[in-house]
Amino acid sequence: MQYGKGYCGLYPIVLLNIFFVMDAAAPRRVQPPVTVQTPVAVVQPDQQNENGVVEKNIEDLSVNQEAKRNACVKLVERAIKYFNTNTLEQSCAVFSHTKQFVDGELYVFIFDINGYALAHPEEDLLWRNLINLKDDFGAYPIQSIVKKAQEGGGWVTYQWRNTTKVSWVQKVTKDERTYAIGSGYYPHAKEDVVVSLVKGAVEQCRQYMKRNQPMIEAFSDLSYPLGHFVFGDLYLYVLDAKGTLMAQGERPQLIGTNAWAVKDANGKLVNQEILTKLQESSEGIWIDYLSKRATKKAYAEKVIDQQGQSYAIVCGYYPDTTRKTAKDLVKKGYTYMKQNGKTAAVDAFSSKRDDEYRYGDLYLVVFDLNGAIIAHGGNAELIGSQQIEFKDEDGRSFVKEMVDDAKQFNVGWITYKKNKSLQSVYFEKIELGIDQFIIASGLYPISKKETADLMVQTGKSYFENKQRKEALSEFVKKDGKFVSGDLSLFVFDTAGICFAYGDDHDLIWRNLLSVKDDDGKPFVKLFINAVTRGPAKVTYKMNGCTKIAQLEPVEKNGKRYVIGTSYFV
Repeated sequence: MQYGKGYCGLYPIVLLNIFFVMDAAAPRRVQPPVTVQTPVAVVQPDQQNENGVVEKNIEDLSVNQEAKRNACVKLVERAIKYFNTNTLEQSCAVFSHTKQFVDGELYVFIFDINGYALAHPEEDLLWRNLINLKDDFGAYPIQSIVKKAQEGGGWVTYQWRNTTKVSWVQKVTKDERTYAIGSGYYPHAKEDVVVSLVKGAVEQCRQYMKRNQPMIEAFSDLSYPLGHFVFGDLYLYVLDAKGTLMAQGERPQLIGTNAWAVKDANGKLVNQEILTKLQESSEGIWIDYLSKRATKKAYAEKVIDQQGQSYAIVCGYYPDTTRKTAKDLVKKGYTYMKQNGKTAAVDAFSSKRDDEYRYGDLYLVVFDLNGAIIAHGGNAELIGSQQIEFKDEDGRSFVKEMVDDAKQFNVGWITYKKNKSLQSVYFEKIELGIDQFIIASGLYPISKKETADLMVQTGKSYFENKQRKEALSEFVKKDGKFVSGDLSLFVFDTAGICFAYGDDHDLIWRNLLSVKDDDGKPFVKLFINAVTRGPAKVTYKMNGCTKIAQLEPVEKNGKRYVIGTSYFV
């Protein structure tokens, strides 16, 4: 669940979300491409401050998922003690309108068993019945929360505010009435998105069965490449009990084929293990296997149709693909192309005879400087196509941007939007005699840090390429495209005037230059000073926890601004 100004006051929030199997579908509107620069950390490697305290390098700070989970549990336990010793009215007032039960970005919510929101810092949700609210993948988060609480409590994963949220919920009773009390966080991790996709698909299948519709119709939705069950590089596939593919979101042409005997590079019978484990479990299961030289983690749940037939709904991701692995793959391709020439490189990068120039979901694409594809490791059918004017889902001609940047800078990063998610693409220009080409590889973010980086870059580009009023109106929308869970954008001018702060509209036009964090630091002033030298990161403290602000300077019509987002670690 998302909070708003009720829980965080002055806390920024942002969006994030993308490579190159470019569809032949009609172009969609998008923000212009972005070249990603390396931010400058305000705190340098471990050093003593004026009080003699050793400060850690910002780059060493990261979100500790286990600590977040423990903090959720402890906050709920503390809230239950308060709930049990105070009236329902007192408890709901404190949880909704004070910071007494706020820990960083964490807060407490209460729903009754009918789905009414009784306590929530996002005040416009109070007294609303959300029992039939669907998330982005078609699941019912409030139903799941209530059900989990009634079953004794535990973790619930669902979509909220354009991304995945994980909440710890427990059952409480007062005056012989039952309630669900909980607290959650946004991991911005692929593992949790995978779980949400599978759970959403399971719920969709159940809804089809309730309407007495054949299961095959639900499977058709799961296989639609442009549907809401494809997110970035994540997709679903469905197996029947004999290993026949009933749905496949990446390669629908495989539907109807049998995948029972599919082995990974180590000889593991992947689908047999999935089906066997699901037979032995009433919960979802995980398995690891090797795919395209990288470890892949797959999550699966079982669904049973009206005739008693069992199916496995599966989604997987590569946990080890990072910016470094994308960059290393491009450099490996660069070396091969330089030594062996264009023809050999086209064959090596595009051929699926082996995975030498693939790593998990990473592969290479080669363009000429006119934007034509000459090699493609993900879809060889695109070789020869002209992509210079191809636009992403926000209307951005990102190939043209990449070509222009390669001509000027030789290397760089851009982001663009595909399958409702942002993708970060690393590219290098290569010269072969008089010919010049661009080698590129892209990845989707797998952490909150990467998500925040991409968000700010995308927001900066959007601000630069749109009218100021148009850009700012997007930044302040509660559930707009520049919101992803607890991430949203803020914008200040150099005098400290706030033009956007997520959906906290009360801060717009206020001068926040002297506003201080928990330690008395004027953090907005720090933001403005930090970006005088370029992109920057700043740490500060709110709600008793450390936040990292990712910042970029931007100039518009002769006026300088700082744009950024921040998140708790």
